[in-house]
Amino acid sequence: SCGSGVFLVEAYKRMIAHWRYRHGWARPDGATLKRLLQRVHGVDLNPDAIELAAFSLCLALCEALDTPALRASSKLFPKLRGVSLHESCFFAARTGGLLSAPIGAVLGNPPFESRLATPGAQASGERFARAYGRLPDKQVAYLFLHESLELLQPGGVLCLLQQYNLLYNKNAADLRRMLFERWAVRELLDFTSIRGLFARGSADTKVIAVVAEAQPPRPGSKLLHATFRRTGRVVAQRGFDLDYYDLHWLAQEQATGDPSVWRSDLFGGGRVGDFVARLRSMRTLGEYAKSRDWHHGEGFIAGKSGGAPAAHIIGQRFLPSTALTSQGADVSQITVVEDQPIVRPRTARLFTAPMLLIREHIDLPSHIVRKGYLTYSDQVIGFCAPPSEVGKLGQVKAWLDAEIRPLRAYIAASSPKVQKATAVMQADIEALPYPPSGDLELSPNERIIADDIVDYYRDFVRLGEKSAMLRPCGDAELAGFCEVYARQVHAVYRGLRPLPAYRWPGAVCQPFVFGAGAVDWAGAEALRERLGRLLADRRGETLHVHRVARIFDGAFVFLLKPDRLRYWLRSAALRDADETLAELHGQGL
Repeated sequence: SCGSGVFLVEAYKRMIAHWRYRHGWARPDGATLKRLLQRVHGVDLNPDAIELAAFSLCLALCEALDTPALRASSKLFPKLRGVSLHESCFFAARTGGLLSAPIGAVLGNPPFESRLATPGAQASGERFARAYGRLPDKQVAYLFLHESLELLQPGGVLCLLQQYNLLYNKNAADLRRMLFERWAVRELLDFTSIRGLFARGSADTKVIAVVAEAQPPRPGSKLLHATFRRTGRVVAQRGFDLDYYDLHWLAQEQATGDPSVWRSDLFGGGRVGDFVARLRSMRTLGEYAKSRDWHHGEGFIAGKSGGAPAAHIIGQRFLPSTALTSQGADVSQITVVEDQPIVRPRTARLFTAPMLLIREHIDLPSHIVRKGYLTYSDQVIGFCAPPSEVGKLGQVKAWLDAEIRPLRAYIAASSPKVQKATAVMQADIEALPYPPSGDLELSPNERIIADDIVDYYRDFVRLGEKSAMLRPCGDAELAGFCEVYARQVHAVYRGLRPLPAYRWPGAVCQPFVFGAGAVDWAGAEALRERLGRLLADRRGETLHVHRVARIFDGAFVFLLKPDRLRYWLRSAALRDADETLAELHGQGL
């Protein structure tokens, strides 16, 4: 799947740069360039792609020579087709011995197709199924990942783009577990919150990059889950921004055993994962409905043709899903179902009151219907009880209203449905935590986590640079941060209090002191240029890493960070406090 050789050309250029680094930045001669070129291998079914890849690699060789050397060269281009570039199915090439040279690195972008289209892929899929079970969704990109890791020499490294489903789809859980248990996965670069990164027409393919070594994971090792965001530089196609709070180091037990950890990291990680895990241990709304034998499920689905008899739907009152909002049900939108094919008609019981209706939306709009008959579509879930239990339905509705913010936070941070930012699934609503007491018993810190997810992170994941999290932090928000940070640290180390902050364009320094003290800001303006270099780390042409700094100076603690709100949320204060306490403990204090 090397295509026109984009990845191969960049790999070849890196090899040339590495050779120059090891030889005092001298230019390699033609013989050296040809020797390096023969170490780059590619496979593709399309013969035209092989020709184009060979041409592109030869151009890269020419670019590495200076003009006199280029003019003096003869027979400069080695034969590549059939030697290092093979017209073949990758899976057949591997089993047929075309890739016999030791492979130290694999990188690229395999096709994302839910079918095994070649005999080689089908044979490889059968071998995978015998060894590890069903290949999820018959996704050929997963098979490329597995076979490429098998192809590598021990200690070799791989970087392949994959569909986001590898992390977020429950069907891929067994594959993930096998991947993390067999191979040393170093990094998972997660681009799922960037819309349109590889869009083709109306498609919006969401991807991750898997970086792994061909060896078993080392005991105690951790992998990096880096969550990239949709920022202005990404939209302008100038590169990526990566913030300190987007770097999440996970133990192997988390990667293999917690399916919600990836979604939690999109919403801040750390305490978010703990919040989700605690609520997930509670009895669910679906379990409660089942225990009371309530009929529940999605509404009907209308079609363009076919369908089943649906006299209990056609001509009946109908509530569209859009009529359910956070403010309640807009009954003025109730219409009558027109005569049309009904593909999944359900039963009349599902539309018979009393019933609680919940829309499949991250805001969880709900409405209780106490009497009568009302139909609804498959974007709405109905919980239908016998008339004698209308009071029980009322209790569920009261619980939804009372705990709506933490429930919205929970469903945002746990639902695997990341491809549509505002839609959720029936399974997500059935999995809402509904303890017997009806009280989630959240701590003050869990309330902070929930509030920041609802107020900020949901829009941040969906809107990126247009969300409130990327605007400058105001004084009131900074004061809220300081209150939480000082309270958390004060619980272990007494007497910490905030002092007035100092602002530069794009940066804030927030000092704290144990006991009495003040900061002399004389000469602070002269630090502006140095601060820019400290907080922004440019890695090559396309990656900017934004740092934060915690400085301990006697009785003072200085937090130095960019001035965007995301760095000064109350949930960020919890993470900063946790890390401050760990650092103070590590210093023996």
